[in-house]
Amino acid sequence: MGAGLLFQPALADTKNTATVRIGVLAYKGAEAVQEDWSHVRNWLEASIAGHHFILLDFDQAGLTRAVRERSIDFVITSSGHYVALEHGEGASRIATIESPGALSPRQSIGSAIVVRDDARLRTLADLAGKHVLAVDPDAFGGYQIAARELLQAGVDPEHDLAHLQFTGFPVQNIVHAVRAGQADAGIVRTCLLEQMIRSGEIGAGELRVLAPIDIRGLPCQTSSRLYPDWPIAALRHTPAELSRQVAIALLRMPRTAVGYSWTIPSDYQVVGELFRELRIGPYAYLRLWTFEGVLRRYWGWMLLILALLVTWAVHTVRVEYLVSQRTRALRDAQDEQRRMAEEALLHQTTLDHTARLAILGEMASAIAHELNQPLAAIGNFAHGMARRITAGRLEPAPLLDGTHEIVMQSERAASIIRNIRAFSQKRASEQKSVDLKAVVGETIALFISTHPQARVVWQPAATPEVPTVVADPVQIQQVMLNLLKNALDAQQTAGRADEPIEVQFRAQAGACVITVRDGGCGLAPEQFAHLFEPFFTTKPEGLGLGLSLSKGIIESLGGTLSAAAHDDGKPGLAIGFSLPREESPEDQ
Repeated sequence: MGAGLLFQPALADTKNTATVRIGVLAYKGAEAVQEDWSHVRNWLEASIAGHHFILLDFDQAGLTRAVRERSIDFVITSSGHYVALEHGEGASRIATIESPGALSPRQSIGSAIVVRDDARLRTLADLAGKHVLAVDPDAFGGYQIAARELLQAGVDPEHDLAHLQFTGFPVQNIVHAVRAGQADAGIVRTCLLEQMIRSGEIGAGELRVLAPIDIRGLPCQTSSRLYPDWPIAALRHTPAELSRQVAIALLRMPRTAVGYSWTIPSDYQVVGELFRELRIGPYAYLRLWTFEGVLRRYWGWMLLILALLVTWAVHTVRVEYLVSQRTRALRDAQDEQRRMAEEALLHQTTLDHTARLAILGEMASAIAHELNQPLAAIGNFAHGMARRITAGRLEPAPLLDGTHEIVMQSERAASIIRNIRAFSQKRASEQKSVDLKAVVGETIALFISTHPQARVVWQPAATPEVPTVVADPVQIQQVMLNLLKNALDAQQTAGRADEPIEVQFRAQAGACVITVRDGGCGLAPEQFAHLFEPFFTTKPEGLGLGLSLSKGIIESLGGTLSAAAHDDGKPGLAIGFSLPREESPEDQ
């Protein structure tokens, strides 16, 4: 699989074109790699000048070896293999594939255990004592996911099966072997059986999925829960600038004819939990010293020592046990309360960061367009000054004017990048005294710079003093960007993108109020009750987290977030939030 290119340098310069090698896990065979992933290669080659991209197919062991030998620059592989490479080889995911038919990039990969339709097998526990086929001990969808489900059903695949046989790639061979009666069951990737039926490789009704789990919205049957989809990952030796260019290109790649696209990297923590439960990969060391293993090996000595200790200490241990039990219960309760609080804070921080990255992902194209303007201006002024110097026209005034323009445009570009970097950083919430009107004005400017088609009308009310609140300015920016983006999306959906989006500021007794009014399609009365619930959305591509997170942010600051139809009967929605004003020293 790609053996002829395996030992060449990772980047070879031919006629000023750098060759970039992408290693792909060929779970369906070598030919399928070129057929399934050529659209990625073609898009990257068209998007990134001066680079020639090639696809190399590997089995899992060969792909790991290529990573260690630095003979490839990027890797596209299964979720389980990626986590192993992340822990062992320093791989770093830059995007996650979004597959057609999957519930989401986070819920895509699973295992289906296929059996003959006439087999007397109905539950996973029925596989005890049976002959089962799988791809490889390290195959994620082809073994590891199913192994976890079997363990939880009371069947240890390493000890309770009559024969566990690994066949290697391509995985289609397992389906054919089960159909031919060469094994009782086979572990394959979820949806593979349905794909083979549609392609005519096997007939409908010959095989079925054992113990299917009912997952709403999934178009095929699965014997397991679902895990994140395949990532593309950069390696330790991959140039950072090339990784950045590839990530940006993939996030901008249009959806293919069959429905594939790329999105921001998913959270693969659930894969690590599977590895820990199976005690494989980064957690293989847990197999060396377990309580069960020590007990089986030294049970005689342990029993003797335990009997001696009990005989010697039973008359003194009872009182100490009662006291320590109560103390431990109190300490455990305090630790559990502290752990839950820390987990809740970490979860909220992660959600906030994910929401900000989602906003930036939606704004990526507009940000690139906005940065092109000052960069193009800098180029124009620099070329003009060069032409004047070449022509001998060295009058200082025009050259100084050009220099000033270049400085202004570079500061403009730097300001855009600073704002985006500050907004995208994962950080702990830092509450301080904030000029709410100034923060809202800066956020509107950022939004307009990345969405020049939006008409935002900013109406700050005049106040005799600076209206300050105690808040995290980045969180306020996150809430405002969500409201502005929702307003623009609603107007575009309603075909009224040119309508102004009105942002109003009012200072009330003890509170500051921000209202965003759009001219979009509005909401049905029954939708208002679910508007702030997690995962409720009216957008086809929406996650349904923006307003839920925004409500949590505002309420954590002691404020309220609400929505209502326009009072004057006009189409659209008015949504806003209020925050308590910062108390002055005289009020305390």
